[in-house]
Amino acid sequence: MRVLFAIILLGCTSPPAPGPKAGKSHPPRVLPAAATAAAEPSKPRSPFAYANIDPADDYTVGPPDVRSTCEADLAAAGIKFTTASLPIHTAKKITCGAPQVVMYRGSPAKIAYQPSVMITCTMALALARFETIVQDEAQKTFGKRVAKIQHVGTYACREMAAYKGWVSEHSYANAIDLTQFVLEDGRTVDVLKHFMKEGTKQATFLRAVTRRAFDEEVFSSVLTPFFDKLHANHFHIDLARFRTDGAQGS
Repeated sequence: MRVLFAIILLGCTSPPAPGPKAGKSHPPRVLPAAATAAAEPSKPRSPFAYANIDPADDYTVGPPDVRSTCEADLAAAGIKFTTASLPIHTAKKITCGAPQVVMYRGSPAKIAYQPSVMITCTMALALARFETIVQDEAQKTFGKRVAKIQHVGTYACREMAAYKGWVSEHSYANAIDLTQFVLEDGRTVDVLKHFMKEGTKQATFLRAVTRRAFDEEVFSSVLTPFFDKLHANHFHIDLARFRTDGAQGS
């Protein structure tokens, strides 16, 4: 078991985390990027690693920075998109919105989303990479491709449901919650129905894609039913400034 995950599970006292209120400790099992950097040896990063591992900004709370090469990067990745607007504003005493969002129209992996997806530019790049992982694991497990992904939201101006006082990445459209993967033959792989059914093809697939999404640093946070009951029916993936490994069972 990796050292960084052991740090989380052993944790008597969690290290401090970025958040709107000074002096608060991390929610359980949340690992700052600084701890990740200290736990893992230095190695070249994959060009598809979008997770934030910079220890200097772990305490920064707010919308993600503008990606200056956004449109060029999206075009190079073969991502279809249209620019969108999500004005930054204050609501419920927290800052919401983002300076740079797009309507995600799909990638070369050819997976459709229902409903449509509005996310930050870097999340769009990460989502396209995630789709590559999804198709790889679907072919390995089912011999079929994924045609559609169902989700239950990207943007919502709010705090984390379980940790009051902590701003959710959904407040910046910097996260997405995935519920179902529909194969090209019509079969549906459902997080609520299948994730915890160990040994089944569906569980094998769901656990593989989330494990890889975290281990390959595609996303900063990957939360699954292993993390808590609030994620029993969906995967939460985001690009927070700190990392959360919720893809590994205890």
